[in-house]
Amino acid sequence: MLLKITDKISMIQSELGFTYCNCLLIDDDIRAVIDTGADTKSLTEVLPENIDMVLYTHHHYDHTRGNPLFGQSKTFIHEADCEALTTIEAFTYYNSLDQWDSLMPGYDFLDAAAQIGILENAPFWSIDATFKDGQIFDFGKTKVEVLHTPGHSAGHCSFWFPDQELLFTGDICLTKVGPWYGEICASPDEMLQSIQRLIDLKPRFVTSCHINEISENGIEMLHEFKNRIYKRDERILNYLKTNPATVEDIANHHLIYRFHPTPFVLFWEKLMVIKHLHRLKRIGLISEDDEIFFAE
Repeated sequence: MLLKITDKISMIQSELGFTYCNCLLIDDDIRAVIDTGADTKSLTEVLPENIDMVLYTHHHYDHTRGNPLFGQSKTFIHEADCEALTTIEAFTYYNSLDQWDSLMPGYDFLDAAAQIGILENAPFWSIDATFKDGQIFDFGKTKVEVLHTPGHSAGHCSFWFPDQELLFTGDICLTKVGPWYGEICASPDEMLQSIQRLIDLKPRFVTSCHINEISENGIEMLHEFKNRIYKRDERILNYLKTNPATVEDIANHHLIYRFHPTPFVLFWEKLMVIKHLHRLKRIGLISEDDEIFFAE
């Protein structure tokens, strides 16, 4: 389904949810899409064989899974995320899947992956070129600027359409369950800096890969989204003040996600809890002894 934003820009709204994403179509002299993570039916509506260029916000599977449909397109991604799409070994490392056995004892990885469909196609693709922060793509009447906004991944990028005052924040997702920083190169500290960069841009219109609206309240949404990271810090710290705990203990108390509907959600919670523990330890608010964390 296409949601018209301007005469040249539309949102490709995925008809499937979890592990899929919305994408952008630029239907100009050069036809381009940003991300290919929508469901196949939605992507085929934009005639993938006639798309000249694909820009990726980042390497994650829910944003790249439709890549094989765009075999005639030239594909671009930020240089810091390019390697993650080259081999199954790189895919495993950059998505922290090599930590599954240590963090998820008793859970079968292939069964868990099948539940959310993350390995239904080969999870690595051919990328033709990389882009950098500040690079401008000119499609004809439409121009877009690459904004490197790491935190979700090392090479995560947002896209700014200056003439339309439209900001596409990628997986600074603005949903109820974000922010997400559950992989090896993700960082809540970098996420905080990236969100502030977008706030300082003062965009008129804001949307992301996982919301179905074009908001004129984007700055307020970004502020609230940013503050969730601090609130997670606070919840974990307050828990540790009365409950010295392991990563497993903290994750099982749902201090990030209210529910763990699949094993992967629990896995991601553990990975993000670890990020917060490192952050709190670095600033001297908690200590660790034999994998047990406690407040100072």
